[in-house]
This record gives sequence, structure tokens and C-alpha cells, in this order.
Amino acid sequence: MSKLLKILLLLLAIPLSGGLVQAQTVEAEGAARIESSLALAKRMALQDAIRQALMQANAQISTTTVTTRRGVVADNMRFSAQGRVTHVAILREWSDKDHYYVKIRAQVPGDALIEALLKAEQGGDAGQASPYATAEAANRYRRKVAVSQFHVLDRTQIHDLPNIETELARELERRLISDGRVLTVNASQYLLPLSEEGVISQRRILGALPPAREPHQVASEFAESLGVQFVVTGVIRDMSVSNHFLGRKMRHLELDLFIHDGISGASVARHRVSETMEEHVLTDLHPADSVVMSEKFFASPFGRKVDQMLDRMVGLIVSDVGSQPFTARVIRAEGNRVYFDAGGLANIRVGDVLNTYKLSEVPVKDYPGQRALGYTENPSTNLIVTQVQRLFSVGELAEDITRLAPGDVIRFEP
Repeated sequence: MSKLLKILLLLLAIPLSGGLVQAQTVEAEGAARIESSLALAKRMALQDAIRQALMQANAQISTTTVTTRRGVVADNMRFSAQGRVTHVAILREWSDKDHYYVKIRAQVPGDALIEALLKAEQGGDAGQASPYATAEAANRYRRKVAVSQFHVLDRTQIHDLPNIETELARELERRLISDGRVLTVNASQYLLPLSEEGVISQRRILGALPPAREPHQVASEFAESLGVQFVVTGVIRDMSVSNHFLGRKMRHLELDLFIHDGISGASVARHRVSETMEEHVLTDLHPADSVVMSEKFFASPFGRKVDQMLDRMVGLIVSDVGSQPFTARVIRAEGNRVYFDAGGLANIRVGDVLNTYKLSEVPVKDYPGQRALGYTENPSTNLIVTQVQRLFSVGELAEDITRLAPGDVIRFEP
């Protein structure tokens, strides 16, 4: 059943009494003291107005402020799902000698509609919540990853496992979808170039994408083309069968898993997982008539080991990308109005305050100048999210003098 159909069924099941389904139109005013600049006071006043509007809807708010001797260096704010706002319009702005004021009109869905949207986004049917459909999970930004085809070191070892290199990627992506803690893109049709150290460092990707402008840009350009924040790939190192004591057959399973950052292209994590299974008859390990990643395949001893390893890899991926700061790309900039490639599916909410960074055009390289280490990021200003669609969001920059461009970075830093 499609998510759109699920949403419609959930909405039809919600009672229309009490005005819970329809969004509330809330008007609120915010104020901030003028201290260092009008732009900063405007941002704080708008933030306060959104806070006041959400407080009328009984929302919960969490803030994070990092300070040094020089003052505030990072000021992020997140609103709970109960305080989801679909649109903010600034009705009036004014100031006096000491304060800046903003009046807004905000659309706030009712409680029942919020619950229905959360269930639909988590992929659960009505009346059956996803294992991670909790308030904590709803408040967590969801990273987006692309899972590409696995490399095979020795193809003679997989003659009885047709297309295992692509089926592994598809099954891993399917399980990440079922897990629900990250967003995914199926990139099993692409074979990324890997060095011996597992670094994506060459120019060409096997697939439909054009070659990267520079070897070090292949991972970041690949991630940008798919709209993801992380790239997952791997290597099938060993799936050989060997003879064992007293005529037993042993099959080996050893995989390398690589995770790359989609902004810098740098390696985030590398894991090696391995299993060995032993049976009297080789066909008991993997039935010859079973389709790879099918129910019959997973019922075999070899399939059960693959099943366990896939679950382990899901946990590793979620843990690794979840430990990284949430990052999105600017896709369009119109003055102070900025579009970026993360939306409601990633748990972005109207009223969230994110940090912005301008990326350098040239990467920083190591001393020999042969290995790209990433791009310098120049802190810009805060961005207040004013509109959220499923796959993208729109925000307003706090400082009038700041200009972002496509490819620059939006980040939440707890």
C-alpha cells in the first residue's frame, strides 16, 4: 500500500468532531531586544513568534546553545512533532528604540492529523505503530543514504549466487527502509570505484552517471546527483567453499562495508563482517533452486548467516550516520530565501533554526597534495525554516548581508 493511500485512509478514519483534523490558523507576536544588530534581533523576534504560536498548540521545544568567551557560536532550536507547523507568513515587522517585533500567521495541524502523518511517514498501518514511531524518533533528523552495488574480489566463488552483488545492496536498502531510522535511495545499479583502502578516489562510476570533474569529487558528486548525505558500498571478499574434516563442506562469508560522507567524499567508517557455516552436504548450505534473497534462500544455513549479517550491517550504518551532524545541501537561493534538500520525511519542522556554511571551491589536500581531505566551511549565519515539503524545505536567513549558493551547507549541530 502506498504512503499516500495510507495517509488518506488514516485521515478518513479520524473523527471530524472537535476540529482536530483541520489545521489551526494561529497568529502570534514575538519580540527581541536590539543589541548587536537589527538582523539578529529580527531572527530572535521571529523565533519568539514561532515559539509563541507553537505554545498555543501545546508544543514542546528544545534548544541548544554553544557559547565561548567570544559569545554565542551556535544557536539551534528544534520543535517536537506535536508542534509541527506547515507554513509561516510574516504579517508585520516594526521596532522601537530597544526592541524588534514580528507578527506572524502560522498553520498548525490538529493533534489527530499530526498522529496520522507520523504513522504514515514511519510506514506503519493505522493502528500499528512502527518500532521507532516514538516521540524520540519523531524528533530525530533522518539522514539519507544511497546503497550501491558491492564489489566482488573473486567471481568464481559466486557462480551459484547470481547477482549477489546487486541483491545484497537491494536487500540492505530494503531493511534500512523497514528499520525506519534513515531515508534511503537504491543505487544498486552503480558500481563505485574503490581503492585498496576502500576510498572512493577514482574518476569513473560504472553506471549512467558522467565522470567526475576530479577524482576526489566522485563520491560527493555521486551523492549530490542522488540527493543523499551518505554513500554506502561494500566488497564481497570471500564466499568460497572449502573441504573440511571428515568430508564436511564449509562456506565462508566475509564482507567489507564502507560509508562515505556525501559532502566531502571522505570515509566515515569501515567495517568487516564475517561468518562461516559447516554442513555435511553442500546443497544444505545453499539450495541450488533457491532465488538469492528469497524466503527459501534465507531458510538455508548460508541464508541464515547472510540474514544475520544484513541485520548487523543495518545497525552499523544507522549508528555511523547517526553520529554525524545532520547536513543538507542548498539547492536554490533567492536573496534571503533558501531552499535545501531535506524536508518533512527527514523530520525538518517549520521553526527549526539551522546553521549555514559556505563551502570552499577547492578541497584541502594533504602534504604531498595527492589526497583530498575535504572542503573548508566558513560559518555564515542562521536559517529559520518557514516552509516544509516532503523532500525539501525553505528558510529565511537571519543576516541580510549573507548570500548562499547551491552546494552550500545547512547543518544542525547539537
